[in-house]
Amino acid sequence: MGTRRAEIPSRVAPREAFDVARYVTDMAAQLEAMAIAARLDLLAYFLGMAKAEGDLFLRTHAGADGAGGDSGEPGTADPIPDNDHALD
Repeated sequence: MGTRRAEIPSRVAPREAFDVARYVTDMAAQLEAMAIAARLDLLAYFLGMAKAEGDLFLRTHAGADGAGGDSGEPGTADPIPDNDHALD
């Protein structure tokens, strides 16, 4: 039998994976905007899907290893949006 990697719980993302996901998500958002401006609808759609998948990863893994802290980078995904409005 070959060697097995140590199993990582599915909800814990290593810091590097979180950082890469954040970068790819931000780049996908920028590329999506460019594709929309150029009227490349299908490309914009796929880039939007990549952005959505990245956002999902970031939301589900935020704080798993302390990676969900504020990086200070503009445009990074925020798993909890600011909402100061009271529900009526």
